[in-house]
Amino acid sequence: EKGSSPPRTSEILQKKHENQTIYVCLIEKFYPEVIRVTWTEDEKEVTDNVVKGDTWQSTKEDEYSIASWLTVPAESEDKTYYCKYEHEEESTSLPTQVDSVKTAPQEEDCRTVFNRGNLMYQLMHRTAYLVYIIVLLKSSMYNIIILFFIYR
Repeated sequence: EKGSSPPRTSEILQKKHENQTIYVCLIEKFYPEVIRVTWTEDEKEVTDNVVKGDTWQSTKEDEYSIASWLTVPAESEDKTYYCKYEHEEESTSLPTQVDSVKTAPQEEDCRTVFNRGNLMYQLMHRTAYLVYIIVLLKSSMYNIIILFFIYR
């Protein structure tokens, strides 16, 4: 029914914390929800210290958003990293070393970024899901061990 639409807004936010820098790539208001987000440095994909959030749907509209963040050590902050997204309507790379990168000066601003679109809720939900799977596997292993000794 609804045609596809490319992301309306995309931005990189930056937060320096102790001896590292956190870059948050926020891509908003696109449809359909299928999108690929990667981080690159000098045309090489970066996979270490990258967290990709799940897409979430706006409560009022049929549009989706996604966030991904990259943590780099302080000695690497002068390098330029790119947040690249590929959507069926558009593919773009956003550099981290430009004036348009917004810096979150206060801790509250950084929390606002991570809470946007219930991102923290999604992370807690995913963590709870993983813990549940681990407990289930552990319980299954105990059952197998007990059955082994019973039928031995």
